[in-house]
Amino acid sequence: MPENAGGGAPLAPSSQPADPDSQMASRIAGVQYQSLPGFHDHRGDLVPFLDAQDAFWREPVVWAYLITVRPGRIKGWGMHRLQTDRYFVVAGDLRVVLYDGRDGSPTRGNFCEFQFTDHVHGRLAIPPGVWHATQNWGTTLGRITNLPTRRYDPEAPDKLRLDPHGTEIPFDWRLPDG
Repeated sequence: MPENAGGGAPLAPSSQPADPDSQMASRIAGVQYQSLPGFHDHRGDLVPFLDAQDAFWREPVVWAYLITVRPGRIKGWGMHRLQTDRYFVVAGDLRVVLYDGRDGSPTRGNFCEFQFTDHVHGRLAIPPGVWHATQNWGTTLGRITNLPTRRYDPEAPDKLRLDPHGTEIPFDWRLPDG
């Protein structure tokens, strides 16, 4: 357990229950989700998200960038042919939706959703060929750190895009009640 450098009691691990959506990763082949409870107290949070010995990072970290999503907005659909995106959601009330459009995939046509808040952290690996979009359903700027498996190449960007409100991927962006 991390020590409290400012005096007082050591940081306590979060008592949050495991995210019920963590089981949904199996609905799309190759997707990995790991809940990251971290340590929380009256001063703030400490949430470890990168341990190079963890299998989640079996491919080296070669590039990193910050993604922001404004309140009420949707970023996506996007898909990479070569790289795996590895998200750590830093802040915001975000819904990340995945759609498997890969030919020959045993989970072709499946969707899965992951909900993140300022108090529910996790890592999400999105393999090549899986479409993904992020919806900010909160009132503050959403922030995601991406540590993909390939460097960005401005001469040949590895990115396809679709309109999130188009007809190619049949997803209803309305948020359900209850």
